[in-house]
Amino acid sequence: MSRTAYTPGMQLPSHTLTAHNDAAASANKIHDDTVAKHYGFRGGLVPGVSVYAYMTYPLVHSFGEAWLTRGTAQVQFAKPIYEGDHVTITGTVNAVAESEMRFTLASATAEGVVCGVGTATLPAAVGTSPDPAEIPAGPRQAARVPVSWEAVVVGQPLPLLTLAVSQQDNEEYCHTHADDLALYRGPKGFVHPGIVLRQCNRIFSEHFILGPWIHVASDMKTYHPCRVGESLEIHGVPMQKFAKKGHEFVVLDIIMLTGGEVMQRVKHTCIFRPRQSQHTAS
Repeated sequence: MSRTAYTPGMQLPSHTLTAHNDAAASANKIHDDTVAKHYGFRGGLVPGVSVYAYMTYPLVHSFGEAWLTRGTAQVQFAKPIYEGDHVTITGTVNAVAESEMRFTLASATAEGVVCGVGTATLPAAVGTSPDPAEIPAGPRQAARVPVSWEAVVVGQPLPLLTLAVSQQDNEEYCHTHADDLALYRGPKGFVHPGIVLRQCNRIFSEHFILGPWIHVASDMKTYHPCRVGESLEIHGVPMQKFAKKGHEFVVLDIIMLTGGEVMQRVKHTCIFRPRQSQHTAS
């Protein structure tokens, strides 16, 4: 469908699924039912990166390779989603201009609780990618350290991560995240954007020894897609930390490169030390 076929207020195809907590056995115990209840939740949280993965469906269904090549998204996780929740993802066209199309996104439970909210754009052309030198690669190997306010140093690069996603891993991820779109299939398929965003959690959690922690928001700009088998290099640095309502937050500035070029840049916000026995963002 051409750009001219879209008008403000138009709904993109919605997507309904049953949420799955694929991190229940992970080191981050905010996804464990027993631990999460100590923080005021009714069970382990479905990861924010999974909720983002769900929310990409209307965009990729509608625009495919174009959005995976140059799209942007800004998402916030205002309420938790739990294992077995029936979730509907909606996308609405906000504006259509020569330079870009704009959208609003939402994920809501069957009870009508809006859990994830966001905006997205499809620029008419790929933007100018940042200079990789803006975020230097950290050391290739570094000892993990217990997280603390003092240990999270603004401006200090995190250890470098690398990754190549196999066809099997990509297709298994799509299966567990209820995504049946064909462009993720096969040996030359596109890597699912949820896998890409998950690396923002990895670069932090593989350096710091963490207790339960919570991903609350991400702001992403894409400059070219990532395909199965390509080598992905992840650079990251804490750009801000702050305390609010008893929680300790970090904002990471992350670039991911393929072939020496920036594939995506992400501002990734997490609560790295949440207060206990209170409801928080998820």
